[in-house]
Amino acid sequence: MHVTKRDGTREPYDADRINRAIERATAGLPDPISIVTQVASELAITLFDGITTEQLDEAAIAVAVQNVKDDPDFDVVASRLLRKVIHKRVLGGYETEHELALLHQARFPGYVREGVELGLLDPRLATHFDLDALAAALDHRHDERLRYIGTVTMRNRYMLAGPDGRPLEVPQWFWMRVAMGLSLTEDDATAAAVRFYDAIARLDYLPAGSTLVNAGTSYPQLSNCFVMQMDDDIEHIATSIRNVMWLTKGTGGIGLSVTKLRSEGSRIRSNNTTSTGPIPFMHTIDSTLRAVSRGGKKFGALCFYIENWHLDFPQFLDLRQNSGDPYRRTRTANTAVWISDEFMKRVAADDDWYLFDPADTPDLVELTGAAFSERYAHYVAEARAGRLPRHRRLRAREQWTAMLVTLQSTSHPWLTWKDSVNTRALNDNTGTIHLSNLCTEITLPQDRDTIAVCNLASVNLAAHLVPAADGGATAGSGDLAIDWERLERTTRLAVRQLDNLVDITLSSVAESERANSANRAVGLGVMGFTDVTEQLGLAYDSPEAADLADRLLEHISWHAIDASAELARERGAYPNFAGSGWSHGLVPVDTLDRLEADRGVPVTVDRGVRLDWDALRAKVAGGMRNATLLAIAPTASIGLVAGTTPGLDPQFSQIFSRATSSGKFLEVNRNLVRDLQARGLWERVRDDLLAAQGDLAAVPGVPEELVAVYRTSFQVSPYAFVEVAARAQKWVDQAISRNIYLASRDVGEMSDLYRAAWERGVKTTYYLHMKPRHTAEQSTVRVNKAESHGPAAGRSGRVGFGRAAAPAGASAPAPAPALSAALTPATPPALTTRPADRISRQEGAPADGVVAEGDRTTTPLAGGESTATAAPARRGFGFAGVASPTPPTVAPSAVGSPSAESPDDAMSDDLGLDVVDGVACPVDPMERLQCDSCQ
Repeated sequence: MHVTKRDGTREPYDADRINRAIERATAGLPDPISIVTQVASELAITLFDGITTEQLDEAAIAVAVQNVKDDPDFDVVASRLLRKVIHKRVLGGYETEHELALLHQARFPGYVREGVELGLLDPRLATHFDLDALAAALDHRHDERLRYIGTVTMRNRYMLAGPDGRPLEVPQWFWMRVAMGLSLTEDDATAAAVRFYDAIARLDYLPAGSTLVNAGTSYPQLSNCFVMQMDDDIEHIATSIRNVMWLTKGTGGIGLSVTKLRSEGSRIRSNNTTSTGPIPFMHTIDSTLRAVSRGGKKFGALCFYIENWHLDFPQFLDLRQNSGDPYRRTRTANTAVWISDEFMKRVAADDDWYLFDPADTPDLVELTGAAFSERYAHYVAEARAGRLPRHRRLRAREQWTAMLVTLQSTSHPWLTWKDSVNTRALNDNTGTIHLSNLCTEITLPQDRDTIAVCNLASVNLAAHLVPAADGGATAGSGDLAIDWERLERTTRLAVRQLDNLVDITLSSVAESERANSANRAVGLGVMGFTDVTEQLGLAYDSPEAADLADRLLEHISWHAIDASAELARERGAYPNFAGSGWSHGLVPVDTLDRLEADRGVPVTVDRGVRLDWDALRAKVAGGMRNATLLAIAPTASIGLVAGTTPGLDPQFSQIFSRATSSGKFLEVNRNLVRDLQARGLWERVRDDLLAAQGDLAAVPGVPEELVAVYRTSFQVSPYAFVEVAARAQKWVDQAISRNIYLASRDVGEMSDLYRAAWERGVKTTYYLHMKPRHTAEQSTVRVNKAESHGPAAGRSGRVGFGRAAAPAGASAPAPAPALSAALTPATPPALTTRPADRISRQEGAPADGVVAEGDRTTTPLAGGESTATAAPARRGFGFAGVASPTPPTVAPSAVGSPSAESPDDAMSDDLGLDVVDGVACPVDPMERLQCDSCQ
């Protein structure tokens, strides 16, 4: 057998040479011999005469990847083999690590100069820096921090290639190029670049996607989020469409409010006709997103926002439905609703809700809080008196239910709260905030002449875990602890880098350039929260985890604000500082009292503080460099590069297939594998874990403490998502992209949950993931489902928020720890069986696959069988119950593997959800598409 080399020549296949290459890729791993044997033996099966060296490399990597399910060390081998390929193509051949280090340094200056000559890199990179000094700072050993999926994502999405497709960068050159591109405004650009490089190459924090793509290039469009409002005149509508086109051509995500557009049938006085309403214009913009598709690789990404008093709101709810007039649907753009406190109170009181034409009520768009409520009541009185003929009256609970049912069936519209955002804003002196952004974490004012802009980066919390013996302050159990001093340094450095970005970035839209300069808004977020809780031995839905989120975000917030105040002394305050909440000495936690006073309803979140905020209040009153500091983005792509969990999200599963724009990958939770190996259990339980689709609770013989720590997204109490977000939101001056995961399809439980988020001062929510939608059959593991409902399954046989009764003959499951008073300040009534008349089908019928039968809920099983389980009593204000100030306390019990394919399981193929020896990633293609746009 022969191998075809790059120059077309052939040479005999040398098995020893291949084995040595695989052996080098196993250096430092605990069992290298078995890994080499496994990869080499499986590789031999794939070979054929004439195989090219490129095909041979790809085959070796593929063999390593397919064994990741058995041992995550195979991922290390795959990533090393892939980087070897990247290095060979860019640097040429080498044999030793020392040679690799020398090649990195020797050829770096030439790479920069070539990039400039090709027109790919900013010419200042060749003139503003000491390239030899930067080359000396390169450390190829940082490559070891990258996992396989991170290396692939970096190569495919962020690293530069020449006009002929030839790769120009290796990972460490890429990091240095980004660092250089963010240092151009520094007095000592070389020293600043080294500092930024060292932090991001260590994965302490990462700039967001748009920044990684364009930093240091000839087109430095580095901003991530654009937030705009469409005015009610044809000229501004046309201008908005033009701006969407130009912003889509870049790499940022867009939020667009259409609340101001008059409703369908509203009179147009200039030509004595009537309006078609906002829906056709939204369809036009949706088509624009597809037309300006960024090189044909992916569509633009945008989210429409509207307030729910708009007369055309019912049509807005239908935008994401699969059926209906295609010209009144949006297939690419997302939707979100901008909800007032007035509406939430009317739902609680079972009061009427009125819809109006914005042409008749133009001031409602600009009013917030108590002022909005007063003016809204005035228009209601006018409507009742017959002086406002264009209106519609309905029950507030009817519209609330319609929102929730649509959210459950289409994942839209996302629920965001107008008054929580505006009342808690510290940048409140430049106008009303009319919407959030593409991923719901940005809250900036905008108007006809202003497109708000935000610039993002995220701290990798997991990178700041150190052995407790090294001096870290313990924040959990085990041998690890948070390095708080390092976290402070990372935060301050990231804020400085983001402030530099404001002056370096370019925009094709004048309205966004103006806003960027006037407000210098930045959004520093976090990723890896669940990675940290797992390594510290904390269950996501434990009070300790909520306290950890509180403490981490307080620490980051304090030092980010202090860093911005220091930059204001060095570089000057942002132009719109005077009159802001900052100028009055306010900090984010102060806005909780302001919200509570304006709302007249308690904000039920822990108010504890640990740091000296009084000293900081006095400091910020003297000047701030940035109008905003914190925003927690989804980190859908940069989280993959960092090799950690996204944002504040829990683990989806312990083993699952993830489909991204860079390919399909098998994810295995390394923290779990490490803990099982430490107990000598991994080899024994891994096949069972695979058969259980990553559900540890369904695997017999696993200690309960591990089951508690490694609950996945549909197993933890959904109130934990709310509590973690609320505790973080105390310190975040913008918002949080908060995904919600529900095992239940009960609309009443949804109502309780979203009310709890509003009560706790959470500003926005993002995707709602329903368990049946994402459950998928396995592709290579044969599972006896009847056997899966034995004793081991008893621990995981949960339906909805509560726990189902154990199967007959099964041993009683060990009780799961309930959320304590730290998560539920007041003790609610016990969960009881729901009365039959608690909900009617008119208020919100159960979703497909769940049939209401009196006071029981029946879930169909295979073969026509069903199991009846007592449904928890709804206390949520949406359904004939008395509004409660606190959510129910529920045991965060486990969710078992499905007993039959639900109607939504059949949707997997349509959604593009891939299954590889496990369950599918929860991120559907549209969510992945839009998150990739800015993250």
